[in-house]
Amino acid sequence: MTPTEITPVSVLFDLAKRQCGVSHKELATMLLSGRPLSDGRSPQSRVDDRTWVSRFIVHAPVGTLTDRYFCDYTVGALRLAARMKSRSKRALSGEAILDIVCGEAGRAMDDALRVHGQNPALYRNMLARIACEGSLSADERAEVALVLLVTAACTADVRRAVAEARDFADTAHGGGLVTPPPTLVSAAAYAGSAAADDSPRWLGLLRVMNGLVTGAPQWLEPTVTGSEIGALALTEGAANEVGPDVSGAHARIWCDETGAWWVEGLDSRHGTVLVSGVSGEETVVEPPRGQREGWHPAPIPLAVGDQLRLAASTTFLVIEGYPC
Repeated sequence: MTPTEITPVSVLFDLAKRQCGVSHKELATMLLSGRPLSDGRSPQSRVDDRTWVSRFIVHAPVGTLTDRYFCDYTVGALRLAARMKSRSKRALSGEAILDIVCGEAGRAMDDALRVHGQNPALYRNMLARIACEGSLSADERAEVALVLLVTAACTADVRRAVAEARDFADTAHGGGLVTPPPTLVSAAAYAGSAAADDSPRWLGLLRVMNGLVTGAPQWLEPTVTGSEIGALALTEGAANEVGPDVSGAHARIWCDETGAWWVEGLDSRHGTVLVSGVSGEETVVEPPRGQREGWHPAPIPLAVGDQLRLAASTTFLVIEGYPC
């Protein structure tokens, strides 16, 4: 298959078969809806038709599959979890399921999402949150990870998948996913370039590690509503290429009517510091939680050449330019 033929749902079916011993027919039975389509037959009634399942589900082009083909995504994910844990031969533990979804085998989903215009960084950030969530057992974390995987595969919509998994973690297991402790991590690879035109300049965030710029800018549109920076930020235009100790919604950057840029904290766990590109002076945008006595939140002006330090893992150099 060419890269564009590798869809998120085909990756899900391949992972289930190769890594978990769940056949295409078994998985289709768990995921497909019993509601009739326009021809009067339900997807569930066609699970014995291998050609139909392959053509219209497993290898269906992104955009042709809609919610009507599937049961509730969380229900389907929990069915898959139960099947993986109850296999007669080599039943999988919660830890083993997490290793599959979060590990090297699961990276195929990142690639499929990227090919089809989705943000794999947001998807991977959510998996990192799930994997290290200490308040949940391994079995509970495996369930949340499968909700994320199944929803991302069936909808090809990462933001929807993250929202579904977060809601499931909160309602089913009584708590959200917290920001991990500070840690320095390697940067992800980026691809992209910038091209100038007559439109207003955008603000770019260049990741800096060990004094070196890593990857391409993450571009923020010059609007008064602004853009969020965060590991799990779901708003349109959010910057997600961050380290694991950056909060889900960490900071907001916007451009006012005069063209000036501003940054403010969003109640992040580990805080944000701005370093002036002119003087080197450090300004606390938002202290870490527990260190905010006497501090009053206020937007901080942001200029080209400044650096933003988010938690311990992520430093951005601020530039201006134009996205592709």
